[in-house]
Amino acid sequence: MERGIVQFAEYRAFEVQRQEASNAMMGLLAGAQLASHLLQLTEGSDTLLPDVFPRVAHIRRFNLRTEAARTILQSADTHLGAMSVPYALALHEDFLKTCVGLLIRDGRAPSSAGNAVLAQLHDAIEAASGRTFDGDSIIQIDTIRLMRNATIHSGGRAHQPLVDKVALWTPTAEAGWVRIAKKSLAGIAAGDRVEFGHPELILTLAVTKSLGRQANVILRDSLSRSLWAKLVIEDVLAEEPGILNRHQLERKAAGKARRHYAALRLTSAELTAAMRVVLADT
Repeated sequence: MERGIVQFAEYRAFEVQRQEASNAMMGLLAGAQLASHLLQLTEGSDTLLPDVFPRVAHIRRFNLRTEAARTILQSADTHLGAMSVPYALALHEDFLKTCVGLLIRDGRAPSSAGNAVLAQLHDAIEAASGRTFDGDSIIQIDTIRLMRNATIHSGGRAHQPLVDKVALWTPTAEAGWVRIAKKSLAGIAAGDRVEFGHPELILTLAVTKSLGRQANVILRDSLSRSLWAKLVIEDVLAEEPGILNRHQLERKAAGKARRHYAALRLTSAELTAAMRVVLADT
């Protein structure tokens, strides 16, 4: 199955967004710890932070003494995790919706599939393609999603759907979770505290990256070659909408197909046929 990733336009955008989000999240986590370390220099002072660092933007909203500020900053990873994980899941959901949209466009999924939410999108892609995601990855993403739901809707306490999902963990799913998160949720009970921290954020980024690649491969092996060829032409025109010369478009499409769509091995005949269709529709 793993012949190569197709770098179509929406997947490239997803990868950029995912990487930017990862960098921003890691930057915030590191920044909180750097700030905590810096405040050691003012340990014991009764002076409020706005008086110590008057040029720091918005510092007056953090109008605390050193020790109180350090206590907050040292526990910031839990709060940042609770905010960052839903963002990472939202990026993943948006990309899966793009995948479903392409399956609908290719006539492989009903239009109603476009209304699916994260809990349904992996199933929708499997039903439309006849292919499957890695089972352990699905258990892990479902667990993370239910942890998010517990944080948002259940006051940060485990609810029964989360407990039931963890009970379905396979040994390999748990091992993969523990390898990154350094702890297991096995034995969690309704009402237990659910917390996100740096390990859970790393786990979320890793699982969504893996599932994004799996979705890419499923599309690679499921979508018709004619649609893939059209996507190449549309990709070129989106980047250079002013192209009017057919020979120039053919040349750029061939280059784009080699650079970003090499896994498909599209032929010049397929690209030319797609170019005619796309230009006729514009």
